[in-house]
Order: sequence, then structure tokens, then C-alpha cells
Amino acid sequence: MPEPTLTDRLLLTPIDPADEVVLGRLFAIQADPATWTHLPEGVETDLSQTRSLAEDHARSWREQGLGWWAVGLREATAGFPEGAIVGLGGAGVRRPELPAWNLGYRLTPAVWGRGLAGELAAAALRAARLARPELPVTARALARNPASWHVLERVGLSLAWEGPAPASAPLTRGLTLRVYADRPLPDELLGRIAALG
Repeated sequence: MPEPTLTDRLLLTPIDPADEVVLGRLFAIQADPATWTHLPEGVETDLSQTRSLAEDHARSWREQGLGWWAVGLREATAGFPEGAIVGLGGAGVRRPELPAWNLGYRLTPAVWGRGLAGELAAAALRAARLARPELPVTARALARNPASWHVLERVGLSLAWEGPAPASAPLTRGLTLRVYADRPLPDELLGRIAALG
């Protein structure tokens, strides 16, 4: 696996589905209903769901040179010790047939409001532009989660579309979705990204 990436406060390590300790910590975050305040249906109920996500991003690391990271702390913060895993995120291509980076982040609620999501998103944007600059960097956020889409706007992504999530997206069906991008997107690509929900 590639070397970790350092930001001012974060240690960003490529997610390794074979690392049971990290996988267990990520599952604890993914299974916490408080993490999913804006999308309760997203709560993971089985470690296999987190493992599948980790495997998707390991593939992105292999095939694209970048995927999501396990987010660790470089210093003690919010009651967590130095080195603690407090989230996951980055930029990855989880669907090889969709030629775009998907930038995202999920942090344990105890560290919300400290600017860590913005630090993570900025690192992901830089890494995506270095790894494959020809691919657009995109992100999806729910309209009812303004903290998330404000992070995207602060790192330089622009709103490309807003509308109802499709009926085919079980987790977000009926919710208002926002799609962000670092450049104008062709209509066909924008439609495929919005269809993910």
C-alpha cells in the first residue's frame, strides 16, 4: 500500500481491508447512529459492509493510485489519543465504469466542528488532481446536511446539480441531493452521478 499522507492534524492511511484492527474501528464509526444523523438508513449493521467498502477502495488504490483513507489523529483531540482512527474519507473511483473521483468523508461525531472534514477534503482534492488530473472530482451531499456541503464549497467545489434522489437509490430515495464538482460536467456524466443517490 502507498505511504500515509500527512496534513497539519491528520494521518491519512490507505484503507487496507486486511487490517482487522483498523477495519473494526471503521465499522464502529459506520455502525454508530450518531455518525448518520442526516441519513439514518446508512448505519452499517455488519462488519461485512465495512469490509466491502474497504475492498472497493483498495481496488481504487490499485487501479487509480488513490482511494479513501483511514483518518487518524496526529495529536490528541476531543478525548482521543494521538494516532486514534476517527473516520474515513478521501477520493476514490469505486465504480470503474464511472470516470470521476468521488470525494467523501465520514468522521465520528466527537470530532465534528473542528475543521477536520475540511482538512481531509482539501487533501483528497489535491491527491486526486495529482493522481489523475483528467478525471473530474465530484461529491454528493444531502441538502439537509449543510455542514457537509459547506465543506465542499470551502475546498473549491461548485454546485453542479440539485434535485430529488432517484427512486432507484434505496438510502436517499425522496431526499434532495446536491452534486458538486471541480469543473463543468457533461450532462451524461452528471446524470450518472446523480443517479447514484
